[in-house]
Amino acid sequence: MLAMTDYTIKPYNESYIEKQVEIGTHFANKWIAYGQSSVEQVKERYARDDFDPDTRLYCFRGEEMVGYIGANVVEVEEEKVKRAQSRLAFVLPGHEGAFDLLFDQLQSVLKDKGVDEIETPQTELNDNYYELAEKLGFSKTRTVTDIFFCDTSKIQPFESDYTLVDYNHETDAEQVAKQLGETYPNLAGDNLTNYVNRIAENENLLGYKVIKEGDEILAYGAATATQNEGYAQISLLIGKNSELKKPIIAGLVSKIKEDGFKQVVVYLNPQTPVEKEEMEDFKAVGFEKTASYDILTKKL
Repeated sequence: MLAMTDYTIKPYNESYIEKQVEIGTHFANKWIAYGQSSVEQVKERYARDDFDPDTRLYCFRGEEMVGYIGANVVEVEEEKVKRAQSRLAFVLPGHEGAFDLLFDQLQSVLKDKGVDEIETPQTELNDNYYELAEKLGFSKTRTVTDIFFCDTSKIQPFESDYTLVDYNHETDAEQVAKQLGETYPNLAGDNLTNYVNRIAENENLLGYKVIKEGDEILAYGAATATQNEGYAQISLLIGKNSELKKPIIAGLVSKIKEDGFKQVVVYLNPQTPVEKEEMEDFKAVGFEKTASYDILTKKL
């Protein structure tokens, strides 16, 4: 067992990003409910004006980085609260003792910044992190996502009168953006345009299906591969009604199965009316709720 004196906590340095991503990828490869951004994406995020390098801490044993922790601080004016959000520390196997060391140091930094409370999103799918958070004094305050899985080997044929066609970015993007913006009003402007483009250009895209009546798009959805071998995700679903959404789901699952994936996952927010309704659509096609993503909170 390594002693705490074997570890050194260092502040942010851009040269640490590559190793940070490598450690994060270790967890992304084994956790269904976590994805790791690329080195370029992390650098882009850290180049923004709202990035605070004080909230990134790195743990070393000698010259080797063995773990890191980060947080984002936001001031919630309506609640008169200064809140930090963190996934907690990621540490390599054999260095579990660094987990508490990193969190303790982060707490100290956040207290100095006047942070009132810290939140962490956790699911029981991700090893023992839910339990670790509770041991640190966190307690559940709300559920933000219900997680549904579908075993592609057990999926039954889904009868539908609708014909699915492949999405065409050149002809369909404008309608897709309009309907997406109407469904999720908080997604607007450049953010909406960039989101529509990213979906179409995603290198992990497995299928992007559309139901049309003439030139009018009635429903559409997309599926992507995840960082976990054998797992795919339905990452987009929009439709004018439930009866249009179910064929899209079934068509995407069929494509995912053809591509050799064993499981499909979807994340739905029970607090969003449209996604709460979609839970029944996914169940009708063969999905089952397996877990949830909860927000756990600790006062500082």
